Amino acid sequence: MTLPGGGARKGMVLLNVLIVVAISAAAVTVMIVAQDIQVRRTIRLHDAAQAQSYARAGELSAITALRRDALTAPDVDLATEPWAQIGQTAVAIPNGGFALSIADEQSRFNVNALVKGEPIPAGALLEIARLAGVSRETVSAIELALSVLGPLRDDAPLRAAGVDPAELDRLAPYVVYLPPEAKLNVNTADPALLEMVLRDPAAVHRVLVRRTQGGLTSQEATGLGAGGLFGASSSHFRVTTDVRVGDVRRLTVSRVSRSEDASGRPRVTVTARRRLTPPS
Repeated sequence: MTLPGGGARKGMVLLNVLIVVAISAAAVTVMIVAQDIQVRRTIRLHDAAQAQSYARAGELSAITALRRDALTAPDVDLATEPWAQIGQTAVAIPNGGFALSIADEQSRFNVNALVKGEPIPAGALLEIARLAGVSRETVSAIELALSVLGPLRDDAPLRAAGVDPAELDRLAPYVVYLPPEAKLNVNTADPALLEMVLRDPAAVHRVLVRRTQGGLTSQEATGLGAGGLFGASSSHFRVTTDVRVGDVRRLTVSRVSRSEDASGRPRVTVTARRRLTPPS
């Protein structure tokens, strides 16, 4: 026999059970989601650490190549030498990819050569600007900034001072900001840039021929004239590493300087390192 109200009590019990089950299921779901987030975060941190390790290893290989070059061929630097070739081909790594490149910073005109106040570097920059479609006013603004601030590390102060960023972008492929004594390496400079500075197609042709014959010597580079703007070797380089591990990508640009220690042995150091946002 069913007691009065028994059905209602059973209904309440069932409802309570369902509520408990629902709460438990929700709790379990939250725990699973939280655990999944933690797992993914751990994987990403691991991938980021791996990417960083690969990037530093690539940078170290570039430093080693540049030091070896300083020991074996200290007087001439060419884009066909081993130091420039080690990173030409991207390679696969576990769960990702790796690419490395080394560029000679002295293959471009050094804007800081103007700090000495000599007319030949100023004339060279003016000619480069003219052929790049950059106004004389921008060149004057650069000269003023150099006279006030001294040598620049990059064009950021010029942009902050209000120099037209579009004109600086047009100038960028041809110029660099290095210590004032850093010369333009005729053995690695783009032929178009050599024509801008030399303004002598025949001389540029002779330079390109000598490159195929082992490169110009320092004496030959000086003999080109241009007020000692030219050199045959380089001390400043740009190393770019592009690493992808899983969903993590690291694009790093390092500025590397080559010099000699107190005993005269080559020394290669990283003077700046910057992480860039990879292109989408």
